[in-house]
Amino acid sequence: MSSFSSYPEIGVPFNLLANRSDDVPLGPFDSRVSAVLTYDGESYYVLTNTDYVPALPVRPNHSIVLRQDMRYGEDDPTLWPQNYSANFCHLAAIQAKPLGKLGQQREISVMWWNPTLDDFLLPGVGSSITRGLGKLKGPDLARLLKVLREFVAQSKTVGAVMDRVRSFFDPLVKQIRLGLERLESLPSTFVQAVTTVTALQRAFLEADALLRYMTVFKPRMELNSDSRPPPAENCVGVFTMHVEVAQHLRDAGLPYWLLQPTFTFRDANILEIVTPRQPADYLTLDPAEAAQPVPSKPDIDSKIDTIHRCSRFVSWYKDPFASSTPLPSAPQTPPTNQNDVATSAKRYEPYPLQHSTTASSSSPRPHHRPPPRGSESRATGSSRGSHNPRSGRDKFTLLDRQEMPSSIPAWEDALKGVDRSVAPLPRSPNDGHYVLPEPGLIISSDDPARRQLFLHHINVLMDALLYRLSDPAHPHQLLSSQQWRDVLVGKAVAGQREVVHGKQKQQTKASMRSVVLHDLVGPALWACGLIECAEYPAAVGSFPLVSLNRSREILWLLAETNFRFEFVALDRRASGQDREDECRECFVGGMLMGMPTDLGKKGLASMTRAERLPFLRRIAKLMSTWDPRPRSAVIAESYAKNEWSGEEIVALEEAVATHYTQCFYRYFGRAAVIPMRIVHELGT
Repeated sequence: MSSFSSYPEIGVPFNLLANRSDDVPLGPFDSRVSAVLTYDGESYYVLTNTDYVPALPVRPNHSIVLRQDMRYGEDDPTLWPQNYSANFCHLAAIQAKPLGKLGQQREISVMWWNPTLDDFLLPGVGSSITRGLGKLKGPDLARLLKVLREFVAQSKTVGAVMDRVRSFFDPLVKQIRLGLERLESLPSTFVQAVTTVTALQRAFLEADALLRYMTVFKPRMELNSDSRPPPAENCVGVFTMHVEVAQHLRDAGLPYWLLQPTFTFRDANILEIVTPRQPADYLTLDPAEAAQPVPSKPDIDSKIDTIHRCSRFVSWYKDPFASSTPLPSAPQTPPTNQNDVATSAKRYEPYPLQHSTTASSSSPRPHHRPPPRGSESRATGSSRGSHNPRSGRDKFTLLDRQEMPSSIPAWEDALKGVDRSVAPLPRSPNDGHYVLPEPGLIISSDDPARRQLFLHHINVLMDALLYRLSDPAHPHQLLSSQQWRDVLVGKAVAGQREVVHGKQKQQTKASMRSVVLHDLVGPALWACGLIECAEYPAAVGSFPLVSLNRSREILWLLAETNFRFEFVALDRRASGQDREDECRECFVGGMLMGMPTDLGKKGLASMTRAERLPFLRRIAKLMSTWDPRPRSAVIAESYAKNEWSGEEIVALEEAVATHYTQCFYRYFGRAAVIPMRIVHELGT
């Protein structure tokens, strides 16, 4: 048994069992099992604290490729051991897939769940035109969401031990949060849903490994103890050629495979030679359909960076207000938030900025208070362009329709009170466009049948429009009110059908608008299979009436989505900073789109003043860095103040709403879409 000739099939060139002794405890450089591996043309024998030896990961042409299970095969550090990296030393602590029936009952086992079509729920007939889009469902999804939510909550309480790795840990937690939002809220294709799940699983496993490395394994390494090292835990582990690294990992109880040149073999007590485990026996290695290899440098850090870039949730939705135009200068007083755009790697501005020399942040225009309510100045003050109440609908006044969700009085009054006698800053044409149609457009007609048609169309189009926001292949563009009106009338597919069927028509303004709509909305409609569909465009009277309560829920979602995107856009422009995370904290649920309707009763929309207060204070804190700064003392003092009366909360709400709506007009030259609330019982 000690002769190497007993193992000719594994090609061992010498007798690794020459020093085998079952009667003595294994020393620090002995090994229960071993094998010979080849790396860069050289042979190495393996010493390990485990009972198996994995094969080294091989990357042809130094590239990685997405596999059919939407993972990265043997290049994926959450699936297969990689070479040790001092910059990613926590990879050794990534939990490995639990084995056996008991292992599959552990909560962590859902991190290796592979969704199938049985887990994918498509919309019912008549509820949506997005035939190819749906959402995941079922107990496995519920288990995954539970583990992820608990981890996000835990990440907020980790304390100072994680301070040294915040720059790495926090982005991973953010990826989990964004992935949760996408998975819960947005319709997608089945492949996109699976990709989201696997990226979430990968982000969790790595963030969890970093947390456990800093709180459990690193303290073990630093503990000066002569006690017997703990057994290797069920983690992925790493390969290393450095003895000191192997010693630290052994002391921590993390799996390692120490590669030593075969010519250095002398005294190691090795009990058994094993056949290395091959990735093909454990992993999915066939490339995904249409997957292209992604080049990467040969070193391990470059490979991990490449996988991070491919996995990151940065393209799951396109900021519709993004442009390459530089952000404005920050206000003269240094902002409290340190994520200044000057040092940020993410320079994107919600709307293109075209500041005049007289409107720079170094010499801000004075902030004008809105005129008293009931004053004639609102009707007679200087309005600009389409905002003139005498030329079409006045968007600074909410429509009084039964389909409209309930207004929030402070926000409605603030919008009415915007002082339009002061010219807004120079702006881009996109500043007058919208992420989704603003609610008033849906119900502006005096004809109830036309309002029903618009409500029906936006109801069946909603998933497609959210998909349009989330399609990474086609950057989202804002649409004008006229373009949204054409969508609601049913022209969004007209231009597409003309292109598909090769129809040639006289180039009228209407037909040209249809072709433009095809370019803007077409990719999402193609993804939804919307070439020929009886439900859109629909003939008046050919569809079930949309109930009043459902109408209010639809319009609330439109208002809330527009408001959240516009808020982030205004904060970027008014503060000169990129701080989307802080903006999200101002919204209940933290989402930008796909909000469930129950949020229409929470946050800023809550009927309870105390429940609105935290969100108002967060907005007020952001406003303290805006240009112009709010003059209201209640805003300036809001974050330091701990005790609030009901009247003080109302005063803060009015001040916040007033400053927001006035600033929005100053920077964008139009009425803001303001938050609203749902008051009816949901489900009725």
